[in-house]
Amino acid sequence: MTEPELEQEIAFAREKAKRTLPLALLVLLALIAMYLPLPKRFIAFLPLLIAVVLTIRLLRFLSMRAGREKIWPAFTLVIVGMLLSTLVLQVAFYDSWSAYESCLSGAQTQQATASCEQLKNAGMLGLVVR
Repeated sequence: MTEPELEQEIAFAREKAKRTLPLALLVLLALIAMYLPLPKRFIAFLPLLIAVVLTIRLLRFLSMRAGREKIWPAFTLVIVGMLLSTLVLQVAFYDSWSAYESCLSGAQTQQATASCEQLKNAGMLGLVVR
């Protein structure tokens, strides 16, 4: 590699790092927020949506590069999509999921925890799914 090509590669690597670091931090923040109790858990939507936008921008930035460099941003986009779909399902089934989590938080014995499993196994229409 000649000196100008090396400088271009270093500049490209720095720019890629500047675009990748906030993305990784946002996904980490969203993962931490997913462990909050249920009403507060929905705060994870914000960093996840910002992560989607930044990932798309990163993929556009990498559009002229080899396909290998696009694998991890694409994989990040898949992970973020799965986390968003998990949150959407928790919004859709908020009542049953909230009842299950409150039952688990109050259960102090293994028998009480087992009784909470009935709430978990209740389907969308209240039918027991096995």
